[in-house]
Amino acid sequence: MWPSWVGRALVIGAAVWLSSYSLYSVTAAGHGNVACTIHQAIQTRYRWNTDERNLPLLEMDGDGSLVEGEVSGFGYPIDGLSFQILGGLRYDDERKVYELPLAAGSERAVAVSEGSEASDAASIVFEREERTSIYKVSDRPNLELLDNDSMKTIRTKSGARYHFVRYPDGRFYCVLIKEANGVGINFVYLAQGCLLHAVSDSLGRSITLNYSSARLVSLTETWMEKDEGRTKTWSVGEPELLKEDAVKYSHSKNVPGNALTLKYTEEMASSDYLLARTFGGRDAVAAGNGFEPAGLVGAYPFYRGDPLGDDGAIRRGHLSWSMHLYGSVDGSKDSPLYVPGGFTVHSAQPSPTDAVLTFYYPKLGKLIDVTIAVFHVAEFEMIPEGERVRIGKIGGPGGAGPAYKHSHIEFYRGNCGLPKLEERSRLRIDPSKVF
Repeated sequence: MWPSWVGRALVIGAAVWLSSYSLYSVTAAGHGNVACTIHQAIQTRYRWNTDERNLPLLEMDGDGSLVEGEVSGFGYPIDGLSFQILGGLRYDDERKVYELPLAAGSERAVAVSEGSEASDAASIVFEREERTSIYKVSDRPNLELLDNDSMKTIRTKSGARYHFVRYPDGRFYCVLIKEANGVGINFVYLAQGCLLHAVSDSLGRSITLNYSSARLVSLTETWMEKDEGRTKTWSVGEPELLKEDAVKYSHSKNVPGNALTLKYTEEMASSDYLLARTFGGRDAVAAGNGFEPAGLVGAYPFYRGDPLGDDGAIRRGHLSWSMHLYGSVDGSKDSPLYVPGGFTVHSAQPSPTDAVLTFYYPKLGKLIDVTIAVFHVAEFEMIPEGERVRIGKIGGPGGAGPAYKHSHIEFYRGNCGLPKLEERSRLRIDPSKVF
């Protein structure tokens, strides 16, 4: 069962797509690049690359973020249409047919053809040939479905194969696509909820989907370009901090007149949202741009960045090139504590003072040669969870008391472990510049 309709809508959009767009091929009529067997029938932000080794498997335009309004269904080309990978292949007991849901934007999902049932217009319908295990589509002679009990295979006259197997929810999900040019694309699902976990192909490219409580929050692509490994992560969903009724940070009227930064901007909110989703749980709130959450006004001022002294000298604030992570906007709730995967050296245990753990990354986000120091780690553990590693909970030794739970995180240049106190300001990296 899907966790919720909203969760399902987000998961079905696991690879991103404008609700008015989708990805699908057109029949080869001698047009386009002969070496590529898949072409775009409409202009989209997303392009599947089945033979371009130096491009990601799913090439996407944009700045690395995808709003939830773009999510409408993971479409993949099939005979001039686009079917939903996560829609699953369904069997209609009453009609004795198999139905393959189409992605939004596919020609029959956009308009009901004359004389067609509405459900048929949004699906490819396979009808059984008498006394055989083969099902065919009345208006698509190039498509046929072979029923082999626990596996169903859709074949095209061009030579492509789409393999579906049964999952616990009773539907058949696509696990392998074998293109006519020989490229194979594998789809791996999580058993719980049938969530798509990863997509990979025989050219070594991959897409990993990252979830928080069954909600898709990002996807990461890896590929090789000129013999060099490439990685790009796309965040999914609008930053909750920017929504009208969501968490609010400080406003310009609350910032002291001697602050170097007078306004908390949307860019800062987006940065803090990304930091919270990287290091914390679902409801975590981060302060990595000099401003504390509004809910801490009773304990701390909103602005904790750099002020300018009366003598004209800059005074370092507590959140100058460091960040806080909270479980809630008022700092009172717990949250799991994570670090990104990819570190090569790490502390064996939290330190006796301030419960600090350090992690060294040859590459982290936009930067190389970076050490993360995580202060105040409670209930230490090391458990990989997708692209992150859970290291415990926020609010370990060093916190200000049971009603105030946070972790303090700093980024340093080089493989330096935990630098001496007097060296930290020289080595610190601005958290907003890392990802």
